[in-house]
Amino acid sequence: MVKFLNLRSTMVVMPKRIRQLKLLVLCALTAGLSGLIAFSGRAATITIVDQQGIPYVDAVISLLQPQKDNEKSVAPETLAIMDQVDKQFLPKILVIQQGQRVVFPNSDNIRHHVYSFSEPHPFEIKLYSGNNAAPVKFDKPGIVVLGCNIHDSMVGFIYIRDNSPVWTTNQQGMADLTSSSPTVTIWHPDFSVNHQKRLEFSVNPNAPSVLTVERFTVLDSGEKTFGNSKFKRQ
Repeated sequence: MVKFLNLRSTMVVMPKRIRQLKLLVLCALTAGLSGLIAFSGRAATITIVDQQGIPYVDAVISLLQPQKDNEKSVAPETLAIMDQVDKQFLPKILVIQQGQRVVFPNSDNIRHHVYSFSEPHPFEIKLYSGNNAAPVKFDKPGIVVLGCNIHDSMVGFIYIRDNSPVWTTNQQGMADLTSSSPTVTIWHPDFSVNHQKRLEFSVNPNAPSVLTVERFTVLDSGEKTFGNSKFKRQ
């Protein structure tokens, strides 16, 4: 027996199935889009200024997340450079990875005596010129304050980070974070007299944040000599 197709029934049922399929596809796309937005959630811009509204340039922003054993940082083979130009460290603030090596070329036509008593890695490079100094490896995270035993005005800083992401502020004191973490730590040498103080802040990941931090001026009394109390162990 030949069975005839019930066209009326088919025309009624098919549109309903299509609507259901469209609804399922729309839900899947919405869920996927939400996941992408959550994954790429870019935190708002953070601006750091002092009590007079002057921006902090090269302030370092990091996340409050412990380093896991299976996420040990791998030090890059590339040498970081802390130069000495016109009796100043250049750059003034150098951010490196834990375990990275730093070279200290002397681009001046006079000799320098670089040293640090900071806890992550105390070291000394006695009077030298040119590129004769061997690289220095920094195995522990933290902040290293640099000085020259010959020239009092020379002060530099090395920020040694672990595997946590970090950002630095620009000339306007601003940084765009690629994380939606609500808590960050910030550091700048002018936050404290000994240059070591780090501050914790809660920020709104969905809106720009302006953080105001008091700026401490560097004391200029006393001489910066090797072993002097001004550059005591930190």
